[in-house]
Amino acid sequence: MRLVKKHLRGGKAGHAGTLDPFADGVLLVCTGRETRTITGLVDAEKEYQARLRLGMETDTLDISGTICARREWRLQEVAAVQEIADRFVGEIEQVPPVFSALHVDGQRSYKLARAGQLKSPEPRRVTVFSLKVARVSENSLDFTVVCSKGTYIRALARDLALALGTVGFLSRLTRTRIGPHTLQEAIEVTALPQMFNMNSLEHLYSCR
Repeated sequence: MRLVKKHLRGGKAGHAGTLDPFADGVLLVCTGRETRTITGLVDAEKEYQARLRLGMETDTLDISGTICARREWRLQEVAAVQEIADRFVGEIEQVPPVFSALHVDGQRSYKLARAGQLKSPEPRRVTVFSLKVARVSENSLDFTVVCSKGTYIRALARDLALALGTVGFLSRLTRTRIGPHTLQEAIEVTALPQMFNMNSLEHLYSCR
């Protein structure tokens, strides 16, 4: 967003849904009059491809964190893992990660966590429309998930690992779609300066 606002030189800009710092993929950026569409885009369903590292957990539930737990993982067939993953399809109650931007006691949860005050955010209802396991190995599994806004894939991965009898964290996360806007349509962030040389800035961009 800083890059977009720099080129806009004071023009209006906004995005439809943040990405975790370690993640990549689709980020919708609206400029000019298109900023009025942000609310509808934020509400759109999201699709992600993720890799869940099994047998250990980090405090942030992703690859950027510090290992805080270990538990043996015994390799299972894809079909057996998928059967357990199916339990998470539908409307579920999810406890967000403590390292998140949600407010707890009037402060950002991640700021409290960094200060050593680990207070879990309140559970929230989210919807998982589909959860498909693509691959299972000795220490990880890959899955694709389509979900509602507000769903934390790190929390989903944590809960899936626990249901499998172990612990885990996300080692990779790519957002591949927001509503109808896909990764295939996206442009690299490095291409933005060239885009801003176009005559009209009032476009909706899908950026990586």
